[in-house]
Amino acid sequence: MKIFYGKGWNWHRLGPQEKTKALELIQTHHWPECQKWFLGVPSENINCLEINVASNECEALYGSLIYQQDAEEEHNRSVFHFYLTKDCLFTMNFDLSVFEGVHPKQVEHQLNRCKDAPEAFLVLVGELVNAYFVELEQFENNLRTLKWKFHHDNNKSIIEAIHKLRHELLIMKSLVMTMKKLAMAVKEAFVSKHFDGIEQCRTLYKIDRVITLIKDYANDINYLLHSEEVVTSHRGNEIFKALTIFTTLFTPVTAFGALWGMNFKYMPELSFKYGYLYSLVLIGFSTVMVYLYLKKKGWTGDLLKDKKKYMKRKSSFK
Repeated sequence: MKIFYGKGWNWHRLGPQEKTKALELIQTHHWPECQKWFLGVPSENINCLEINVASNECEALYGSLIYQQDAEEEHNRSVFHFYLTKDCLFTMNFDLSVFEGVHPKQVEHQLNRCKDAPEAFLVLVGELVNAYFVELEQFENNLRTLKWKFHHDNNKSIIEAIHKLRHELLIMKSLVMTMKKLAMAVKEAFVSKHFDGIEQCRTLYKIDRVITLIKDYANDINYLLHSEEVVTSHRGNEIFKALTIFTTLFTPVTAFGALWGMNFKYMPELSFKYGYLYSLVLIGFSTVMVYLYLKKKGWTGDLLKDKKKYMKRKSSFK
């Protein structure tokens, strides 16, 4: 067990096997209410947050929270347990070293400026949010790469990459919202305390900023998904239209081929001297008439237009 002594408060850092020492730190009048939570530590790796305000000036906040989650494996996550009063804080299985960009000396300086345990707890929450910022920077780089890949080469792998980023963002959002709920619970539990200190305000601003970023990234991903749906729908319509037109154009060939492919004994066309030529002319004429009819109705679209004219018209819109 490691103990950090602040100005009128202290923080006990406990390992996952130190439940006995944690029990000694819980005040007696909080025990009946937090008994169910404490007995479940650390077997139940789910988010749990409880507020105890039965005794005036002896408020307590305790629970278990997921603060790290792997995007690929559901059960690959880290959970910490905590118990917080105005002058005492203990955490179990809480390790900031698993995150990149965390500076222990800087955290210690911030904790030295805290006046009580709730303020110190918000500092720790702020450090978690800082770690999420680092992960969001990498996420933003991946999202930027995906945007340009979507612009240059839209294929089947794009939609898979979009859904993967969307899943990662949902995981990050759940972690950040957990910190948001935790900060709100601290303010609710210790309502008599003034949350206007520098470190407290800084943490609250960090949470608001990271939530804003996540909303912006979510909007970008939704736009990419919508664009992908539009492109896919357009491609499907073009393919369906092309197959329909080609099927219609070759209807005369199919019909006359089926007619003259019959094996009846008496077929007058078989005795025509120029029957083969007449059949070719009739099939060609029928195909041209079908094409002219489709073109007159405007059903051919861009599929059967001259390629040079189409490209010239397309370039005029750029």
